[in-house]
Amino acid sequence: MESIVSGCSILLRGASAILVLVYHSSNIFPVAYAAVDLFFMLSGFVLAERYGESLLQEDGRRNFISHRIARLYPVYLVCTLLGAVSVFPLIGHLENWSVSAFAVSSITSLLVLPAPSDTVLGILPLNGPAWSLFFEVVANAVFLFTAARLRLAVSIVVLSAPAFVVALWYFRYPPGSVWGDIVGGFPRVLASFYGGVLISCLWRRGLRIRLAAWPGWILVAALTALYSEFVLTERKYYLLLTFAAHPMIIWFGLGLARNAQLERIATWMGEISYPLYLVHVPLLILLATYGVGDCFALRNYLGLGNTSWGGECHRDAIPLVVFVLPLSLLMAHLIAISIQSPGRKLWLRWRPI
Repeated sequence: MESIVSGCSILLRGASAILVLVYHSSNIFPVAYAAVDLFFMLSGFVLAERYGESLLQEDGRRNFISHRIARLYPVYLVCTLLGAVSVFPLIGHLENWSVSAFAVSSITSLLVLPAPSDTVLGILPLNGPAWSLFFEVVANAVFLFTAARLRLAVSIVVLSAPAFVVALWYFRYPPGSVWGDIVGGFPRVLASFYGGVLISCLWRRGLRIRLAAWPGWILVAALTALYSEFVLTERKYYLLLTFAAHPMIIWFGLGLARNAQLERIATWMGEISYPLYLVHVPLLILLATYGVGDCFALRNYLGLGNTSWGGECHRDAIPLVVFVLPLSLLMAHLIAISIQSPGRKLWLRWRPI
């Protein structure tokens, strides 16, 4: 069951990372920001499967911390350094983004902590998407002491889900990425993360299904279709995705039979998903800075509007995603084989914690 579970989760994670990239670099898939909540739910499920029982054993918490650092930090560090190179030229173009803010952000980013500067670049301004990594660490810290217990998972979902709904209506956008709505990020991550833990608990108790392997591609297509358009008002549709569509997609994915071809593709997509998620925005900013492709989408993403920043851009220019998708896939692959795997092995061999 372990390989089936891993194949399902990493295939969905890889597909979601690509959808987020397209979302950030074009006006396609306007609901793909919800993929972050799918990441949280998949993370809760996978960690519950791998560490839910071992956390209760001797050295279980120490091993969990070591493995999570090995998994997350090497790639994060490299992509944050690349992010620093990309956002440095933006000093003076964004409100509150100065040399001193950059310097302070460089220190806090090394600790995966929110920077005190309140800019459109987010709470971790050197690499915007890393805001979700901060909340992933928060969820991991809570999981460290709760493990994969059914009653605790139910309790946390029951408490955090209503708080998330309130935060969603209180703030303008899905909360967590900037200082103005950072408080709402806590119930957001806990609701999805422990939703994944709850799925794991129920799956282990026998509440499961069995399917053939080929519907795996239908699940990816369904995820793509769900993120392509709103069918309700934005907030209501977003909640429908978070509390209904995402659990159903994961649940059906768990029942897929083993398939060698699917697992090979899923393994590769899983390996590049995390570096892809963290490397694409620095590349987007670097490309837009030098006027490559259609810069308007990124200017709107940064809150700059139709300004002269980033060189000459024209509305009939080639969409930025045409440049950033293959480049990001290549960079993610190189980071996966040169940083992610070796860094993980090196840290676990060293084991300072």
